[in-house]
Amino acid sequence: MVFGRLSNVSAQCGRTPANWATFVLFISASAQFFCATSCMTSASRMTFAFSRDGAIPGSNVLKKLNHNRVPVNSVMMVAIASAIVTLPALIEVNIGTADAPLIIPVAFYAVTSIAVIGLYLAFAIPIFLRWRNGSRFDVGSWNNGAKYKWMNPIAVAEIVIVSLYLMMPFVPGAVPFSKDFEWKFVNYAPIVTVGALILLVIWWNVSAKKWFTGPKNTIDPAVVEAFDA
Repeated sequence: MVFGRLSNVSAQCGRTPANWATFVLFISASAQFFCATSCMTSASRMTFAFSRDGAIPGSNVLKKLNHNRVPVNSVMMVAIASAIVTLPALIEVNIGTADAPLIIPVAFYAVTSIAVIGLYLAFAIPIFLRWRNGSRFDVGSWNNGAKYKWMNPIAVAEIVIVSLYLMMPFVPGAVPFSKDFEWKFVNYAPIVTVGALILLVIWWNVSAKKWFTGPKNTIDPAVVEAFDA
């Protein structure tokens, strides 16, 4: 049904025949499905890994495995959180008119922005720490050598610029305090991202820093030394 409506709109605009529009949209939707599956898988694995180390709230529940050794609680938590974040997709956002509607997927843009910003920030942390700590940083076997002195700050700057860009309003109606402002137009990527960071900072200072000592060692040190040799 969705494919049919979108392909008809595309065909009416004279851009491509309806059959080809449906085919292209099918490829796009399939790619998005597999991307969503990949994100769910990786997010569930990371949630389980962090909860196993006691590094996130609710770790005692999220680290549990079922009889098939699957972290069901972590998977369900990620699925529920993902559904909540995408709930604004239920609101139709029309920046056109009743006679000539122009629907824009604000929620899709916001969710993909959140995903990219979160991934980029995860990259930025070790890159920045490597640059700031210099020779004190314990580098691994894969590193950029002495080039970190100029490459790392450039990489961090690029991440900051892209993150800020993805937090910008998508349409004029999303600009705060403008006459056309409505919440349905808002790019809520900065609200979710900054809000999550604020909650994490509060949790760290109020509780976590008093007891969290780092990842738990679940491998015999002799085995680790053998692989490092």
